[in-house]
Amino acid sequence: MGDNKQPIYVGNFEYDASERDVLRLLEKYGPVDRIDMKTGFAFCYMRNKRDADEAIQDLDRREWGYRRPRPLKVQWAKKVEEAKEHQTPSKTLFVVNFDVMRTTIRDVEDHFYKYGRLRRVDIKRNYAFVEFET
Repeated sequence: MGDNKQPIYVGNFEYDASERDVLRLLEKYGPVDRIDMKTGFAFCYMRNKRDADEAIQDLDRREWGYRRPRPLKVQWAKKVEEAKEHQTPSKTLFVVNFDVMRTTIRDVEDHFYKYGRLRRVDIKRNYAFVEFET
């Protein structure tokens, strides 16, 4: 791995974009050591800080995508400590990685009720919100 340990955040792209697509987008700025793909965003580790800075400057807000281009959000990823400093506590959890075909609201309620009284459970396409009273 190179001398750059902090990833850049690349977000707001189509959910079906591949790691190869993101690599092609970034590698013109310099070597990319690793890409941690998520759904609609990625954390990208470029070898050199200068290359990462250039990619951020050039790509942030640039339209990108095949079917419906969207303005990318490209910035230095916030360190966990920094992100926690600026967050107010929330009573709502964002839940992913469940079987969307077989999971019901009741299943989610049964799983989370032991942690406190629930105000609401809302299942969307492939994620859910679980809101606690406190």
